[in-house]
Amino acid sequence: MIDLDVKLVIFLISLIIITACTKGSSSSKPTKDIDVRVGFNGLVMEFLKNTPPLKIFEYDTFPVIIKVKNNGAYTIQKEEVALLSLGIEKDYTKALQLQESGNVRKWRDLNNIASFNIEGKSNINVKGEEEVISYSLQAGNIDPQSEAHSSTVNAVLCYPYKTELDTGVCIDPDISSIRPGKKVCKVQDLVFSNGQGAPVSITKIEVSMLPSIDEQGQESKTIIPQFLLFIENKGQGTVISKDKVKDFCTQSATLHKDLNIVNIKAELSGKQLDCRKSKKDAELKEIRIEDAFVKLKDKKELTRCTLVEGLSATQDAYLSPLNIELTYGYTQSISANYFIQKTAR
Repeated sequence: MIDLDVKLVIFLISLIIITACTKGSSSSKPTKDIDVRVGFNGLVMEFLKNTPPLKIFEYDTFPVIIKVKNNGAYTIQKEEVALLSLGIEKDYTKALQLQESGNVRKWRDLNNIASFNIEGKSNINVKGEEEVISYSLQAGNIDPQSEAHSSTVNAVLCYPYKTELDTGVCIDPDISSIRPGKKVCKVQDLVFSNGQGAPVSITKIEVSMLPSIDEQGQESKTIIPQFLLFIENKGQGTVISKDKVKDFCTQSATLHKDLNIVNIKAELSGKQLDCRKSKKDAELKEIRIEDAFVKLKDKKELTRCTLVEGLSATQDAYLSPLNIELTYGYTQSISANYFIQKTAR
C-alpha cells in the first residue's frame, strides 16, 4: 500500500513537470507579425462571372456585379470614401439602379455611383476587406434595321490612398571620416524592391550628409542630412490629386494639372523634413512644408528631403527612424461587353 502511494506521488510530480515544460516551450515562441506593407496594389476590382450576361434581349433586366477588394495596407475610413462609377450606353439602356446594402450607398443620390469604405490589410485581417457592388440594368430597344447590338459597361474606381514607409537610416555627421574609433553604422543608400502595400511606391532612397554653409559662405559646424526619394507609380491605374478624387468619378472633365500629384510628408526622428521640390518655392513660401508634392512624369519622379536645422558635426554616428508618407488619389477602370438581341415579334 505504501509502495502504491509513493508511485502515485512520483507519477503526479512527473506529470506536473512535463506540463510545465510543455507550456513553457510553447509560450516562449514569439508571435511573428506579418508584414502587410508589401506589394504594389491598392484596390482591385473585377466583374463577377456572367455579369453582365453575354447575351440579353431588348427590355430584359439584368445584373452587373463588381467585386472590389483592398489588396493594399491602407484603410479608406469613414471620413473618406471610395467611389465606383458605372458608365453605360444611354441610348441602349432604359434603366440603371444601384442596389444599396450594408456599407454601399449611392453618392449624392446618383444611381450609377456607389460610395463605400473599405479596410486594408492588417495583422488582424491579412487578406484585406472586400465589397460586392450590385447594379440592376434594363436594356432598351435596338435599331429596327439591326438584329443585335454590342454594348459596353465601364466601371471607374476612384479612391484616396496612402503609402507609408518606416525604416532606419544611418546618420553620420563625420563627413570626412576622420574621427577615430568604430562607428555603429555606415551611411548607405536604401533600396525597396517589394513595395509598401500601395500602388505608389518609394523604390530607393539615396542618403547624403552635406556640410552647412553660413551667410558668409563658410562651412558651419552643422551638417544637413539629405534624402533623395525615388517615387514610382507601380500600379495599373492613374494617380490623381488627393483633393480631386470625388470630382474625377463624378465629372467628365479632368484638368491635366490634377493628374499625377503625390503629396509628401517625411520625418527624421520625429523632426519634419523639407521636401519642397523647388528652392524658389521654399524661399518665397509659396508652398508650405506640409504641402510638399511631386508631379510624376512617365509614372516616376524624384524629390529631395532635407533636415532644415541640421545637426551638430561633433555628434557620433547613430541609427535614426525615417518615416515617409505619400498621399494621393488613384483611379482605374475595367469594362465588359454584352449583346442585346432583338425580341422576336
